[in-house]
Amino acid sequence: MASKLSVALLASFACGISIEAGAAEPIKFTGTTTAHGELRRDVLQLIIPFGGADCPMPSEIRTGMLNASMISPNASYYSPALGMTYERWDVKFCGKTERFLIKFLPDPQGGTFLSVEHPYPADAPSGF
Repeated sequence: MASKLSVALLASFACGISIEAGAAEPIKFTGTTTAHGELRRDVLQLIIPFGGADCPMPSEIRTGMLNASMISPNASYYSPALGMTYERWDVKFCGKTERFLIKFLPDPQGGTFLSVEHPYPADAPSGF
């Protein structure tokens, strides 16, 4: 199932924390990301539906920033916008990992534009 979502969101954050998204157990975050606080929670709300009815909440999310120099202008997900940040998020739902490409773009008026791509594009870098 392929899905592309784009939403304009505001950002603020504290690094290295667990987030509860309506679940009894906190979600463990590891790795590096430019998403903080509200922006991180907004990304989480967009990826939760991929867990399905049997496993609606992830238990762990491993994030990593992708080096922009590794992104080909011919890539299916490439954006020419200045300041675009690309990240890979590996999200564990009940032992099964789903991979997402997350793109962030600062909004000159304040906040951040975000895009979530799933499945992870075949032509995207596999490592952080």
